[in-house]
Amino acid sequence: MKKNILLAFSFAKRDFKEKYVGTALGQFWFLIHPVIMIVIYTVIFSSFMKMKLNVVDNSFAYSIYLIPGILAWTTFATILTRLSISFDEKKDFIKKINIPMYTFQLSVVITEFFILVLSYILAIVFLLLVDHPVTLTFLYLLPVLFLNVLFAFGLGVIFSLFTPFIKDIKVIVPIIIQLWFWMTPIIYMKEMVMDEYPLLLVFNPVYYFTDIYQNIFLYSKTPSLYSLVIIVLITSVTLLIAGYLYKKMISTIKDII
Repeated sequence: MKKNILLAFSFAKRDFKEKYVGTALGQFWFLIHPVIMIVIYTVIFSSFMKMKLNVVDNSFAYSIYLIPGILAWTTFATILTRLSISFDEKKDFIKKINIPMYTFQLSVVITEFFILVLSYILAIVFLLLVDHPVTLTFLYLLPVLFLNVLFAFGLGVIFSLFTPFIKDIKVIVPIIIQLWFWMTPIIYMKEMVMDEYPLLLVFNPVYYFTDIYQNIFLYSKTPSLYSLVIIVLITSVTLLIAGYLYKKMISTIKDII
């Protein structure tokens, strides 16, 4: 197990180096991409939405609300998308080399988690630039982001296990991601749906993560014990289901791909 995890880190390192190989700016794109996203949400959305979000005394209030959810969602969606087609992408490796499939999948998660942490560091720099308080409460972000990525990993593995049998899943996953995004209070506030559509929040696992990010960024609010227990349970159950299905299905998948 330890050897496979170290191998996953090795694959992640190679993925990180090769992702923008041949481009003029190379690995600087990992830095440029989140900067561009933050600038877009700051310049465009704050100018358009600042009068509609008066929760904190800052002209960039909407951007402060929007950025953490968008960054986390982007990573979540990327992991789901990449893992859902991972058996197709790595089938030649699986046939030729005796390496567990989860090693390749874990390398995707490691790469995306690194990019996510980098993006959040840049987002915190943005908060400092717009004179918004940054406190020790922000230290909660790292474990919560880690759990969020593990949840995406478990869910992505589950999708990937059924993709070899149901090819339509490759088409369905992007649709699910798009619908899921609009069902999650990321670009709108939870108060807009809490009264009329409470089930959108109660049964939406991503909501519990994004709510923590938004509260930390906006109010430097420490996550409640209830919120932390919920995200730990969500992540643990998803990983257990993914592990169980993987053990049951992986041998059959290797025979059909």
